[in-house]
Amino acid sequence: MGDLMAYLKWARGGRVVETGFLGPEEQALLQEKAREEGLKVAFFGGFPLAERRLAVLYPPEVPSVHDPVEVVFLEKEPPDLGEAMGDCKVVPPGLAGAFGEGYLVAVSAKGRRALEEAGYTLSPPPEGALRATSERVRTLVVPSLRVDAVGAKGFGVSRNYFVQGVKAGKVRLRGKVASPKEEMAPGDTLLAEGLGSLRLLEVLGETRRGNYKIKVEVER
Repeated sequence: MGDLMAYLKWARGGRVVETGFLGPEEQALLQEKAREEGLKVAFFGGFPLAERRLAVLYPPEVPSVHDPVEVVFLEKEPPDLGEAMGDCKVVPPGLAGAFGEGYLVAVSAKGRRALEEAGYTLSPPPEGALRATSERVRTLVVPSLRVDAVGAKGFGVSRNYFVQGVKAGKVRLRGKVASPKEEMAPGDTLLAEGLGSLRLLEVLGETRRGNYKIKVEVER
């Protein structure tokens, strides 16, 4: 909490402030505090639907910020770089091709320097190791923004089935166990055990019948 408040304090002065990689609960708290302060915040994880993401805080007069996160390929398991490193995924030999088995790691500029100083060879991700995001982006029509409505439609299961999973504690929202009636907001991610991850990217508007048209990104 102390680090988050320090980031907010620096951003109040009109600066563009980059945090380290944050977990889901920290992301949700920072987003809430930034909204209260009248600041903008953008999250970057390197991977589609990344759990750990780096935040960039910036004042309203700044139109946009660049993505500071890089995904690199390593042939050996990386050390724990703390806030300088995001998600780390094993690349099986079939995907890595000529590279062989290895690791894809999301890092900040600080993380990249730390790996280089530790003697690691950093390579671009092998072709095919990162699937195109566009393949997982869908536009849906849902009756509400509730967890049960968005989750069931996004994962392609019945609402009753998804609700059972939610009640069993197998679905998480903003890092916490979700309830069926909670409403999602753009940027929120559902992690559903056995189904995958779903991020609400954008609410495109309402239909004539009062339903919501939304854009989501699903990873199984």
